Amino acid sequence: MKSVGQKTLLAIMLAVMVLHAAVLSLLHQPAIASRFFTAAMPMLTAACFVCRSRRLPERERLSWWWLSAAIALWGSAQALEAFISHSTSASNLSADPADFLYLTAAFPLLMAISNTAETESIRGIFAVNLSQVLLAAGLTYVRLFHMSMSADEAATVMLKIYAAECALLAIAACMRLATWATLEERRRMRLMCLTLWIYLPIELSLDYATKRWNLQKGTLLDLLWGLPFLFAGWRALQMPMEDAAQPRTKSRGQKMGLLLQSLCPMLITVGVFALAASIWSQHFFLALGAMFLLLLIQGLHSGMVQLNYLEGRILLLDREQELKVANAELEQLSLLDPLTGVANRRQFTTALEAEWKRALRRQESMALLMVDVDFFKSVNDLHGHTYGDTCLVTIAHVLRDDLRRANDLVARYGGEEFVLLLPETDMAGAMIVAERLRQAVDAAQMENKASPFDQKVTVSIGVSTIQPWPTINVTALINSADQALYEAKQTGRNRICAQECQLSLPKTEIPAM
Repeated sequence: MKSVGQKTLLAIMLAVMVLHAAVLSLLHQPAIASRFFTAAMPMLTAACFVCRSRRLPERERLSWWWLSAAIALWGSAQALEAFISHSTSASNLSADPADFLYLTAAFPLLMAISNTAETESIRGIFAVNLSQVLLAAGLTYVRLFHMSMSADEAATVMLKIYAAECALLAIAACMRLATWATLEERRRMRLMCLTLWIYLPIELSLDYATKRWNLQKGTLLDLLWGLPFLFAGWRALQMPMEDAAQPRTKSRGQKMGLLLQSLCPMLITVGVFALAASIWSQHFFLALGAMFLLLLIQGLHSGMVQLNYLEGRILLLDREQELKVANAELEQLSLLDPLTGVANRRQFTTALEAEWKRALRRQESMALLMVDVDFFKSVNDLHGHTYGDTCLVTIAHVLRDDLRRANDLVARYGGEEFVLLLPETDMAGAMIVAERLRQAVDAAQMENKASPFDQKVTVSIGVSTIQPWPTINVTALINSADQALYEAKQTGRNRICAQECQLSLPKTEIPAM
């Protein structure tokens, strides 16, 4: 939906075109008035560009401002020509201040074309490009006002310069259209490309007609000058605003686009170099100095781009390292029980499978202890869930701290159950560890008023050992330890029961000491 200001601008532009046509049709000598109407159209188009840029993200505004400056300079040249030029030709092919503005208008346009997503946000590169524009303005002044040539030679030179300038800009805009980074940049470059290709045949045709047939100002052909600007202003206000910052998705031709993108900042350098070369014959040292300065500027430009790339690369590597550390921490956290800080069931399952395979290769025994907190529901009911959590944390730390070997593992299996994985352990060793752990929990003196064992928190432990064989599944060890734990709970709690999976030994019971 267009705002009131946008509708007003479009209405004014259409009114200017209608009034221009009326003036050309009714007035006897409308040349001066026609120049003012011709100047009004680019000024209104520049206002349309500014109006659009104010509604865009900050990153997308700079190129619109360069376009506005270029078009405003072209309109200023038309207005200045109305005051200072006595020629009634359709195109101004003489060397005067108006021509200076015509030529310098190309350089803000080159700035808009040469700026890329990687360079437009770097202030140093902006300063370097601006210095090239100022150098171009100085060389343009020398080319127009300090070169010895006749009026006919000046007309021929100006015709060639205008033609080369327009062609360079149109081709450069097409190249730049292939390197867009956001949807708004794509819309802007497409508009610039279409506008330049509409303007190019008009410029060349009217310049050629002026040089060949002395075409005069004040005919209906003057309306042609306003057509590209009317199109550009109308299109700038009509283009959608949504998804302006949406980045470009990867495509098969992205490598070619990146190559063109790296060449785009050289467009303005090529234009300045051509200006320096054009004054070589009469101002040798000035041209040589300008080329040397241009080389220095280009070196600074390349250095800043490379520095920005290296800084970005270093930042990317730092972020990558931080991401690796964060991922490692997250991976570690994903293997720990958030309440007790010991291994969780996921880590236990992984460790059990790995130890099973290792024991199978080496034909060694392994033991599994399954620990359950006695009367834990009563702990929560009588003392509260916060105290129950504290008891679980204390028990987890007691179990973990009492283990003597680095490859032993304690994990929270679920609720109030813990498991201990003991590699390279037979039944005798597992029973010693189990009894030591049971006594350590008892010695922690955690209160449980519902416990018949001196109102203290105690644990029951099921022990199972096995020597893995290819025909035996790892779940056999878990089921055996679970059955042993069930037996310990059924026979009075605060005790240890054991099962030997492989040998199928009868169950043994060790009473509490």
